[in-house]
Amino acid sequence: MIISRVLVAVAEHLDGFDLADPVMITAAPCTAGPMATVQLSGESLCGLAAEILAWADTLDNVTASAWRPSIPDADQQVFLELRGRLTDDTPVKVFGGVFDGPGMPLTPGDRVGLSWGLLREWATPTVVVA
Repeated sequence: MIISRVLVAVAEHLDGFDLADPVMITAAPCTAGPMATVQLSGESLCGLAAEILAWADTLDNVTASAWRPSIPDADQQVFLELRGRLTDDTPVKVFGGVFDGPGMPLTPGDRVGLSWGLLREWATPTVVVA
């Protein structure tokens, strides 16, 4: 599969499902073949978790994780990430980062698997009663 085919596959996937517009889409060669990377906006933990869940519903063989970069100035940023396959079997990574992270005890460089239940919990808006 050539790189341009990967980009076409992502475009067709976006056309075929009700997904928010990504911030960026890239395609790159990997040892196992070309792979797409889709970056989501990450405006809030609730919004990002909802976008991640929406993507998860459209992919096959999906896994979810959270990770913190190992770079010094990014210690408050947490990334949520999916890895899976589009309906045409194109491998894809979907991710976004937030500064108001989920309060997980992640040290820089840590990565943990996420359950769908936890992502659903984060995707549920909190109501503040005054």
